[in-house]
Amino acid sequence: MATQADFARYVGMKGPVKRAHAPLEADTLRRFVQATMDADPLHHDPGHAAGTRYGRVVAPVLYPVHAFRPPAGSPDNLASVQQDPNADGTYGNDGVFFGLEPIASPFKRLLNGGNEIEFFRCLAVGELCTAQARYANVLLKEGKSGQMLLVDIETEFRTEAGELLLINRQTLIWR
Repeated sequence: MATQADFARYVGMKGPVKRAHAPLEADTLRRFVQATMDADPLHHDPGHAAGTRYGRVVAPVLYPVHAFRPPAGSPDNLASVQQDPNADGTYGNDGVFFGLEPIASPFKRLLNGGNEIEFFRCLAVGELCTAQARYANVLLKEGKSGQMLLVDIETEFRTEAGELLLINRQTLIWR
């Protein structure tokens, strides 16, 4: 049976600063806003964007969360479902994607407990996005059907110059 002491060392642990593999390009932004059906001219019309508080074409506020895509030829994140019939398809969504050390625990099932996102500014075309994650809290609790582990991951997204874009606070529930 796990104890809170088994997980105390993870609290505050940071992953490395991860860099998107390329600065935001106009065509990447075009495809993203088409896929999300965001018709705001702020994301594609330099003339319109020049007259806004941003002064230039910028990505939607949530874009940095999606700026980190696996490079071509990377393994398929859903391959775990093919290899393990009990896998839930969440491989890579547990903080490990952003370089955090995996938490050694007996729990195998993962549930997204939600996200809280604080926005500071938008990423502009030509800027490179970085991200750094840390375990903000790791708490062992007793539930109706046994123990569960609540893991709070806080990821800061910044420009390469260090300007804060957003902070994503995600709670993961391991059972």
